[in-house]
Amino acid sequence: MRQIHPMFVQFPLALFPVAFASFCVYLGTGSKEFEEGAFVAALFGLLAAPFTMATGFFDWWTHYRAYLTRVFRIKIAGSFVLLALAAPAVLLRAFHPEAVALPLEGLGWLYFGLLAACPAACVVLGYYGGKLVFH
Repeated sequence: MRQIHPMFVQFPLALFPVAFASFCVYLGTGSKEFEEGAFVAALFGLLAAPFTMATGFFDWWTHYRAYLTRVFRIKIAGSFVLLALAAPAVLLRAFHPEAVALPLEGLGWLYFGLLAACPAACVVLGYYGGKLVFH
């Protein structure tokens, strides 16, 4: 049986950096479309993350016999960290859209920080995923 996690992992690993980059373009240009695009990318990244995690756990169980190595501990913890960063970002923007009005203030900077942290978590997850693939 082939691994299915690699098919799903591309979505959050791509969508969160796109969300952050789009928000940065919004900060630089003031173009509301980029801010809306950032929110949509983060929302879909958040929606994809649980499925990606589920396929990761499935592949870990079926192909690695759930052997808990350092790499898997980091990937499991990192996945939950990513969810813990993405969910508040999406909820903050969904329930307080005024927070991202320029110039940014309090909640807007919090949103920016959460969006910035998501790609950082993705880099860690991707790096350790690569260690499994290219060992």
